Amino acid sequence: MTRSIELMMDFFLREKGELVHINGVRQLGLIQDTTNNIQNTDEKIIRAATPLHTGDIADYCYERYLITSQVDQNEKSCRGRMRKCNQRLALNWNGQVKWFDAVVEARTFSTETGKVISMPEGNILVSLQDNADTRNIALNQRFYITHQPFKVTGIDRTMNGIIQLSCTLDSINTAYDNVENNIADRWKYEIAHTYALHINQGTIAHVLLNETLSLNVTATDNGNEMTNPAITYTSSDPSVISVDQQGQVMGIALGQASIIVKLTYHPAVRSTIEMRVVETGTHIYSIAITGNPMLKTGQSASYVSHIYDHGTEVFDQSVEWSLRNQDGSTPIMGSITASTGNSVTVKAGSSSGADNKALVLTATLVSDPSITTEKNISLKNLF
Repeated sequence: MTRSIELMMDFFLREKGELVHINGVRQLGLIQDTTNNIQNTDEKIIRAATPLHTGDIADYCYERYLITSQVDQNEKSCRGRMRKCNQRLALNWNGQVKWFDAVVEARTFSTETGKVISMPEGNILVSLQDNADTRNIALNQRFYITHQPFKVTGIDRTMNGIIQLSCTLDSINTAYDNVENNIADRWKYEIAHTYALHINQGTIAHVLLNETLSLNVTATDNGNEMTNPAITYTSSDPSVISVDQQGQVMGIALGQASIIVKLTYHPAVRSTIEMRVVETGTHIYSIAITGNPMLKTGQSASYVSHIYDHGTEVFDQSVEWSLRNQDGSTPIMGSITASTGNSVTVKAGSSSGADNKALVLTATLVSDPSITTEKNISLKNLF
């Protein structure tokens, strides 16, 4: 049968061949399921008229495979076994992160007998293509798979084209590991960013019909104000209120709509303000809070509310102050120690567990409680 396929290889490829990419090169191949005892590894046999090598990467039916067997070289074709890459793992070299498709198993198999060889619980075997990048993998190098950390305990390079890693379950390093995105030691070489976006006009504001209002937006990174951040503005109803990408709002028709403000490159960081279009003669109050955006443990700072009517500061209005944790938890990690007119003093609590968390200071207009504004105050340990 093998000889008959060899004699008619061109015919079979033309009539039965399926599209496959070998190391990124498009070609036709004959693909069939394996029929031996290994049934749970999604293993297939590939035959092609072009050279195949152990360790080649094959893309077939929107899945990626690794050629793991030795390759039979015949006069007109090559044949080998390939296994589906069931994991994609990130390896970190001093801050340079590279991703690799791999075959990962918690047990391995004897290719000669099909016998299952059990591995100790918590250990895995990782098979990767042997290339310039994977040759730099070292003992004790860490990586994540499905949010679990592993450490390389053994490296086998005896199979030409394949590198096999023996790995054992490791401990999560909360200070350095980006567990959510499966990258070990990421924050060891990168700064962890905590972004926040604040609309200084509060949660509700007014704009006159056929007039404009500039939104005052502050973006922070780890509590520090960002310079010229990229911000995207959208209106929930442009027929009532329009907004351009400089944050200039215009009242088109009487009514209300929401303006959604997002960090362009981090769209999950967003804030919303309800805008109401009103006729001339209506008071349009807004509030802005000034003061230190960061407090250290046990320290105090003063904050002042500035009240505006149609964008002009007025001094015949007053606010009420309140304080809460940004994440909604209790008890509150700070307190208001003094309040005089439109100024207030806030003191950070003494708990070290407040580090990298935040307080939200709210000012509410006494004459119109629908007019409020908030200021985020980042908390840091004193040392």
